[in-house]
Amino acid sequence: MLLNPNCKITEFNEFVKNHTHGHYMKTSMWVNTLDANTKPFYVGFYEEDKLIGTALVLKKKWLNKSYLYIPWGPCIDYQNQTQLKETLNLLKTFTKNENCFMLRIDFNVIRVSRDLDGNEIEGINNEHITDTIIDCGFKHKGYGYAYNGSWVNRYTLVASLNKTIDEILASYAKPRQTAIKRHQIIGVQTRIGTLDDLDALCSFEKELAELQGFKPHSKEYFKKIIESFKQNARFYVTEIDLARMVQGLDEEIHSKKYAKDKEAYASKEKEYKEALQLQKTYGDHVKIAAGLFLYYGDTSYDLYTYNKKEFGFVKPVDNLHFFAMQDMKNLGVTHYDMCGFSGTVKKEDPYYGLYSYKKSFGSEFTEYIGEFDYIQSPKAYQNFIKQYRLYSKVKRKVNAILNQKQKSS
Repeated sequence: MLLNPNCKITEFNEFVKNHTHGHYMKTSMWVNTLDANTKPFYVGFYEEDKLIGTALVLKKKWLNKSYLYIPWGPCIDYQNQTQLKETLNLLKTFTKNENCFMLRIDFNVIRVSRDLDGNEIEGINNEHITDTIIDCGFKHKGYGYAYNGSWVNRYTLVASLNKTIDEILASYAKPRQTAIKRHQIIGVQTRIGTLDDLDALCSFEKELAELQGFKPHSKEYFKKIIESFKQNARFYVTEIDLARMVQGLDEEIHSKKYAKDKEAYASKEKEYKEALQLQKTYGDHVKIAAGLFLYYGDTSYDLYTYNKKEFGFVKPVDNLHFFAMQDMKNLGVTHYDMCGFSGTVKKEDPYYGLYSYKKSFGSEFTEYIGEFDYIQSPKAYQNFIKQYRLYSKVKRKVNAILNQKQKSS
């Protein structure tokens, strides 16, 4: 096997698109969204001039030293032990030749099959791949908690779109189905957005950032992703027709639907008054959720989805996901990746709500084997680990302080 660090980009992207282990973060389009200080290598692995594997290798600087990073790992046949070992050994040599102190890889290789509650079930077991990677001289971060400082999340929930639209909706939890049915009454709809709608996404993310203490992205950042991925980017906007909501609630209240249920009647009456107030504040039409998605090959990815907190009670993101699933299905997507959760299904976990919500769309628990480091220079590597931890800690504190100042101003 031979390593070519300058594979033709069109050939490279096409290989990734059609590979079992393809991912949008393994493409030249993703490179276009990164900072100018990142040097990409479009590595191709060849046998007798035939391309049998790829790896997007990113060369980055940390202070005065360089390291390599392969997001989501190479596109190779992981069940072929010989190919896996040769690939890793070639990458180790490449790391040395590029004078880098480490090579970090996080693989999108499923660890084991699990049910929705996280219990191991019969099916896939790729722990032997982990053992092979370790045997090749890599240090494994382990099978720990998702939010442990890893660069990507090794847990996600993926919904299958290999069903009819009716079957997809039927796979949702009852609260999701109920919300989507009610949206027809209260005038909630999702559409394909344009660059002119990006202000809404920025606004909704900023609302959440102020609550959670992280730094929101700029409009230019979102625009760069859309323009880089072009037809493989999808931007959705969910809106509400408040005039229709008021009318729909008024008709419900004056029907006999809640004649024998005083509690439900009082709830609808309260909702009607809230709708009137919202209509007075915002007018008839309001953007209440937005989501930026990418799709590549047979998989779509929910990168950023937010809603206007004041309208959270109408569950606009439910509508957005249902519309997005239909749209992605029409585009040939079969795997709808909801992009990350903590990996813990215990209710005491602070991120349990995220897991509970994402699993309610009929998705499957997916766990990857995680993060591995090949250490070329132990001293430089240890310095990096210490400095990076400190940098991350300071960054979180600064962002929290800045967001606190914004909230109080």
